[in-house]
Amino acid sequence: MKIRFKDKEVARSVNALQNEYKVVAKEKDRQGEYVYTYFNDELHVMKTSGDHIEITDDDMSDMIQRNDLGFGNEFYINEFFIQLLPVNNGHLINISHIWSASKVFRYFEKYNYQIPDSYRDKALNENYKIGLIEGFLMAIKPYMERKFMGGNYFESFEFYKGKAVSEIELNINDSLEELNVSEYKELLKNFIEKYLHDTEENTSNSKAFSNTLFALIDSLFIYDITRIFSYKTFYNNCFVIEHQNEYYYLKQFWWG
Repeated sequence: MKIRFKDKEVARSVNALQNEYKVVAKEKDRQGEYVYTYFNDELHVMKTSGDHIEITDDDMSDMIQRNDLGFGNEFYINEFFIQLLPVNNGHLINISHIWSASKVFRYFEKYNYQIPDSYRDKALNENYKIGLIEGFLMAIKPYMERKFMGGNYFESFEFYKGKAVSEIELNINDSLEELNVSEYKELLKNFIEKYLHDTEENTSNSKAFSNTLFALIDSLFIYDITRIFSYKTFYNNCFVIEHQNEYYYLKQFWWG
């Protein structure tokens, strides 16, 4: 389904100057009127009523009906989009976070959207994302370390792109094990939560920090992850992710 704005001034006011726009969701509001969700020229999520637009293509074959997402009201959403970015009942479609913005790129790619620099410089910028991860790890380092204060043992995280696993030379007592890639999300979350924690009273903070770190790392991977590994040495415990022939390491290490 595609729509076009009737009035150029209205289109200009919402930064939607192209000839037509693909509808990602169509829903019926409480007044019984249809509302259309689309991405404007800056790939911001926008909604418009039928008063301002005309339908240029009414083909909804790539949409599925999910009234549960509209509190029982009529609700249709692009099937491929919701596979990439799950939407819960009552939650607005939102791609403001780097994770969600990254995950929906395949939708933009599939439907030949024009990609603006404002999106490309963040959602498609690996250096930008790695910078976010490194900054976050610096911020939580004191949180991770304070439970060891007063002792001679400390733990921390480091994230980086590294060599291919085929190039790793194992020393005595080192180990390299391929893990089940279908369990990637669960295994990475468990790996993070195992080490990113403080006291039991701060469990909620630890959980929030863990979820944030997972989302930042996962935002790097737009396409399917190929393989995952556990790589351990005396000082280091690494979760290794292979994606598009590149290797990403989340390293938990200790010193003392």
